[in-house]
Parts: sequence; structure tokens; C-alpha cells
Amino acid sequence: MEIDYLREFTVLARQLNYREAAAELHLSQSTLSRHITALEALYGVPLFQRDRHAVHLTDAGVFLLDYAKGIWDQYSLSREHMQRLFTGEHLLRISGVIGHPSLYPCIRDAESLLHDIDPTATLRIERNASAVPGDQIDELDNDGADCALLFSAVDDLEGHDDLACLPLATVPMALIVRRDHPLASAPSIDATMLEGGTFVQLTGPDFSAHWRVFGKLLDRAGIGYTTMPYPANSEYDAIRAADVMGRHLYLTQRYAILPAMAQNPDLVAIPLADERLTPSLDLIYRLGHKEGLARNAASCLAEAFRRFTETH
Repeated sequence: MEIDYLREFTVLARQLNYREAAAELHLSQSTLSRHITALEALYGVPLFQRDRHAVHLTDAGVFLLDYAKGIWDQYSLSREHMQRLFTGEHLLRISGVIGHPSLYPCIRDAESLLHDIDPTATLRIERNASAVPGDQIDELDNDGADCALLFSAVDDLEGHDDLACLPLATVPMALIVRRDHPLASAPSIDATMLEGGTFVQLTGPDFSAHWRVFGKLLDRAGIGYTTMPYPANSEYDAIRAADVMGRHLYLTQRYAILPAMAQNPDLVAIPLADERLTPSLDLIYRLGHKEGLARNAASCLAEAFRRFTETH
């Protein structure tokens, strides 16, 4: 048994939703389901009851939960102590927008590239609830992470002389509209075509910080707009709710939305070809704190992100 299966079990027991648990764990739903099945086979009893509408812990699952938490907590504590005592300078903890599951393959590629430079180096994603730059800066100040990936973060570092910002790449964007929208047939979109539009503004914790960046770019380009708030936990929520789109516009990163687009053929993704509306992907870190490792990781992340976006 992989000890990670116990952590996956505790996350699913908390979420009681395979999609949300898989997103938190940076796994596909099929992989999570396979691991839970393997855990149930090991213990010889079902741990969850599943139907089309809900997931529930069985009595055996409830009984195992405290043990699983204890085992995972002890393992995590021992691993953390080992890393801090013996490999601390070679472990780089990354927080920020990198927590999005769609970017996880990019991190794995970056880690592989980093190993070519330093075979002892390890990257670890720190899943934080907020991608707001101020919150991530607090994480760095409180040693909750060594660095953070953020969109267009350089302006947010004003007054933080102890932090540095390394631009890694530009982020390819897409505009999502219904197929019956006047813009749907456009091969690409520039800022002038968005004047006066109403944008769907996803308001879940993973999206509010993103809209803050997109809204700032629209403001700087002098584009007038209004917003339609829409609560969501993932891009899939917005895509499934195409009936609320009407003539509204949804602006997002191309790599994040394209997998979800297959869920609704009534929507179209149009490339956004305007550098005024293109955010940067930045790495921020504390000056003097694992700086060499952070800079090596930055070059590897930039190359991995370039490869990633070429295929997404």
C-alpha cells in the first residue's frame, strides 16, 4: 500500500466528493477512485458508499478515519523533520496559483529539469486557500512557503524590499462565449473588441484573485466593462452553466479552461491576442532565503511552462 492512499482517504472523507477531492490532491478522479479501491481491498471492507448523488463514509470508514489521520500526521511530521534536518536547503516549497490541478504536470516537468541541475533538489506544492498576493506574501513572511507563483505580482511587492520577483512567462488567455455570440466567429480577440462587455466574474476562492488581475489589465487598457458575479468551485461549474452566459464574456487562462470546454459544445474559446490583456507568471521569493535554489527553479519553471502551454 502507498502511504499516500491514507491521505487521499482522509481528504475524500472530508470532501465527500470525488471531483473536489481529486482537485485538492492534484489527481484525476479515476486515479483517486483506483487508490480508494486498493485501500478497501487491503482492509477487506468498503470504506465509502457511493451512488449517483452522494458519497458517504461507511461505519468501517468512520472507524478507520482517526487511524488514517494519525498515521499520515506522524509520517508527515517525520518527513518534515528529515527534510529540515538533512535536506532543508534543497527543498523548495511553492505556493500560489501553482495549486491549480491543471498546472501539476508542469511542476513535475520543472522538477525533472531541476534534478538535471541539482539532483538533490525537491519541489513541493503548498496548497494555500488564497492566491491573493497579500496572502501569499504573508505565507512567505511566516515561513509557510519558500516562494510563490502569482499572476502579474510585481506591483504588489511595493514596500516589501525583502522580496524579489522573477517574471517567468506570459500567460496565454482565452475569451469564452456562447456559439451564438457575435464574437464567436472571430479568429482572435483584442482589447478593443471587449469595450462595454459584461464579464462573468467567478467568485470562488480559487478565482477571485485571478479576476483581480484580469480586471486590472482591462482597466489599464482603458476598456470599460461590467461584471456578473457567479459562484464557482472550478471552471467546470462555469462551463456547465452556459445557459447563464447569454451575451456575457468569460476571460480565463487557456490551459485551465480547455479541458472543461469539452463538457459543453455550446461554448467557444477564442484566443486573446493582445499583450495589454496578457498577465505574466511571476515567482516571488525572500531575498537571501534559498535564493540560488529559487532562481534555478525559476528557470526550470519557465521552461516547463513554455512546453506546457505549447501543448495546451
